[in-house]
Amino acid sequence: MIFKKRLNNNVVIAIDGTDEKILTGKGLGFQMQAGSEVDEAKIEKVFALADKKANQKLLELCETIPMEHVELAEEIVNYAKIHVNEAMNENAILALCDHIYMAVERKKQGVDVKNVLLWDIQKFYRDEYEVGRYAVKAVQERFHVALSEDEAGFIALHIVNAQLNLQTKTVKEITVLMQEIERIVRIDFAIDINTDSIYYDRFISHLKFFAERVFSHKTFTGQEVDGLLDVIIQKYPKAYACVNKISAFLTKKYAYTLSEEEILYLSIHISRIVQVSTQKS
Repeated sequence: MIFKKRLNNNVVIAIDGTDEKILTGKGLGFQMQAGSEVDEAKIEKVFALADKKANQKLLELCETIPMEHVELAEEIVNYAKIHVNEAMNENAILALCDHIYMAVERKKQGVDVKNVLLWDIQKFYRDEYEVGRYAVKAVQERFHVALSEDEAGFIALHIVNAQLNLQTKTVKEITVLMQEIERIVRIDFAIDINTDSIYYDRFISHLKFFAERVFSHKTFTGQEVDGLLDVIIQKYPKAYACVNKISAFLTKKYAYTLSEEEILYLSIHISRIVQVSTQKS
């Protein structure tokens, strides 16, 4: 690899074929000259994103924030891949390291930002919120800065975004839509939903990706459901009626039309959570 630029004595940017990479290692950049070969024996870690545009942004970001934040962001993404979703977009490192750096700087200045969606994040995105808590703990250990639960929630949204490939603003809109659908179910059946049930977790997981389709203007189709939908209508008429109310709401507020496949799966999920919630009460 060819040395291109020194960020500090321990961090350099190098060219590997046609790719630019960030290399770290003790004394790696000391007295290095542009165009010279990097001593690979000194390389401790290599940072590079497969997406060239994202990688370029990472290179630029590393010139403005400490490398320790990039390393921590990578650790958090890897943790999330193990505990949440292995198919998570690695580009989340970009948003995470920038967010964590700004959160740490704000905290040092005594500024706390309230997360108005915190309660819903804790409820709808439990696994992602646990990643947020892991990140807050890691920040405390690395930088001796105690971030709040609100920041754990913000980090959780970045993890959600890395699975859905959407902007954080849209993730917030998705959360609101999930709130609205859950409220319709709760009011229609006059129940307190059992959020400890595995069926609730499955319902929320379904809603997450369903809501993404709403804001991406995509509809889930392609499966033959005519016969099965008739069975569901007969077996779970109240759940089906509730889905019709959800459908009317979605059409009015979001100009989104439910497909028969979506009606089928929502009816099944709702029937299950209503059943377990009724049993609990």
